[in-house]
Amino acid sequence: MPSVTKVIVTGLTLVMAITSALLSVYVERIGPEQVIYGNLCGPTGFDFCYKPALKGGFPFAYLFDAPSVSRERQLAFGEDELHAGGLITDVAAYFVIFKLIAWVISRRRLKIKLGTK
Repeated sequence: MPSVTKVIVTGLTLVMAITSALLSVYVERIGPEQVIYGNLCGPTGFDFCYKPALKGGFPFAYLFDAPSVSRERQLAFGEDELHAGGLITDVAAYFVIFKLIAWVISRRRLKIKLGTK
């Protein structure tokens, strides 16, 4: 593959990885992390209330619900806690997956071009 084609494929793979990681925020799950949802709990009524945290991102969660700032049980990029390490890990995981798919396709095309199966 010429170098210009490699750069284009790598750039397209990176765009697909970033898009997939950002869209993976719709994969939501709850817990086991605990967050504070109020301060009127416990026997005295003055203790913190804890609930399992809502988090989004796949395969690694990177957006966590901040109940005191945003709407409860809804994730939003502007309001909730973004963990950059999780987002970068998601982008890297999707990049590796898409790069492997591109490599397999290029190997198959090369074999077909050379006439071998």
